[in-house]
Parts: sequence; C-alpha cells; structure tokens
Amino acid sequence: MLYKIGDFSRISRVTVRTLRYYDEIDLLKPVQVDQATGYRYYSIEQLTRLNRIVMLKDIGLSLDDVRELLRDDSSVDHIRQLLQVKKTEIQERLTLDTRRLRQVEGWLDQVDREGTVPPVSYLQRISVPELRVISKREFGTYQETTDKLYYELTQQLDHQSNEKGVRVTGPLMGLFYDDEYKEKDADIEIAFPVSGEVSEIEAGFEIKTLPPIEAVSTIFKGPSYNIHRVYAQIMEYAEEHKLELITPLRELYHTYPEETQEEGLLIEIQFPFSEPLLESEHVIFR
Repeated sequence: MLYKIGDFSRISRVTVRTLRYYDEIDLLKPVQVDQATGYRYYSIEQLTRLNRIVMLKDIGLSLDDVRELLRDDSSVDHIRQLLQVKKTEIQERLTLDTRRLRQVEGWLDQVDREGTVPPVSYLQRISVPELRVISKREFGTYQETTDKLYYELTQQLDHQSNEKGVRVTGPLMGLFYDDEYKEKDADIEIAFPVSGEVSEIEAGFEIKTLPPIEAVSTIFKGPSYNIHRVYAQIMEYAEEHKLELITPLRELYHTYPEETQEEGLLIEIQFPFSEPLLESEHVIFR
C-alpha cells in the first residue's frame, strides 16, 4: 500500500515540508511520483529509513553525515567511525556544560550571600629559584589546551618514570605568556618539575631550566570563578608598590581542576615582577 505525502507525514510525524526537502537532497525519495499531478507516494517500509534519519539527526549529525551512514555501500567501520566522532563531541559538550553548571551554582550561592565580606588573600613577595622541568608549549584555548597538555605530559612522565626512574619533584605548573586574555591562540606551557635522567622524549616536549624569578605570590582556595578577585588584588598591590608585572605568569596546581571539586581547588599563583626584591615583605591586602 502506498501513502500520499500528507498521510505519510501523519504516520511518521515528520512535516510535509521536511519530506519534500529530503526528496530534493536525495535523502529519502518517494517510491512513486504521479507524473500528471506531481503527488509523492511513500511505502510503509520507508518508515524504517525515515526513523533512522530522525534519530541520527537528533543526536547532532549533519544531513551529509546521515546520507553517508545510510548509503548501501557504507562499511561498518565507516559507520562506527562517524558515530565515535559524534560520541566524543557529545562527551566534550557534556564536560563543558557540567563546568558551566558548577559556575552557575557558584554564582547563585554568591548572590545568596551578597553583602558578606569577600575573602582576603594573603599576598607575599617571594624569590623562586631556578627549576628544572619537563614541559610542552602550545597555542590554544585555556581550558582545552591546558587539559590536553596535562594529559600528554602525564603520559610522557609515566613512560619516563617506568623506564628511567624519573621523579616528579613538585606540583604541575601552568605558565601563561600573554599579557592579555585571549579566547583562542593563547600561549600556554604546562610543566612538571623533575629530577633524574630524562631521555628520548617525544617531539614537542622539552627539558629545560626555568630561570629564577621574584614574584608576588598567594595561595588561592575555592571555586575557580573567584580567582579573578585574587588577580585583581595582585595587580592593585603591584600598582601601589610600583612593581611591573611580567610574563610568564605561573600557576602551581596543588589540586588539578579536572580532578577536584571546585570548592577543593588549591592553586598557588606566582606573578613575576621586574623590580628586584629589596626585603622580605608579607602583607594581607584588603
């Protein structure tokens, strides 16, 4: 039995307009077209293909990808590859949405407590000696590139520690070279302090010695959406004391954001400055 396009639309719950479009792009052709009237006719067997189109479109595949998947000569491996790519995209979006949800919950909590005294950051000037590290440096977005380099560096260190007895001697470090915020193409380096013989590292990784620095430093505790307050305090302090803040800024992750609840973050900030350290100074900045 054949159904006119309107009847097939009611059965499938897909609009006539959409069915006509699928016909135009050769995604779902009617089994018969009346040459005199131009009426399109569909068979009940076509519901299976249409349901697959709707399902694949609902998970975010483009119509071009849907057509590729539903080709008669599409291999199982090709179908699996396309679906795996889409699965990865969905997982990354879920991770991003989860992070945004935490930020929104934190902001709501902050709004509920508005009017309370904000946390005071304990600032100090410190001298940081030179430090031998294994690192990798790339351009990209802050969150994605930092996470990517952290994973790659960890994998590299796992191999080195198993084969060469290399030891990590301090927390993971992020070094940020830009003097302004960039949504993309940010200059980012991720490093681990190490000891032992490091050899046969993969391309892109580097063994080097970070120079000694003088820095304004503090320990940040709590959810990441509050960290901008600490940076504002550091900059105000530098302006008051006529210090020129320079890059690369260093963040030492005593707990890593992707592996810790927001409230449990513990990040040491070291913001280098160009003036020499004259005397040890500790200050609670308000």
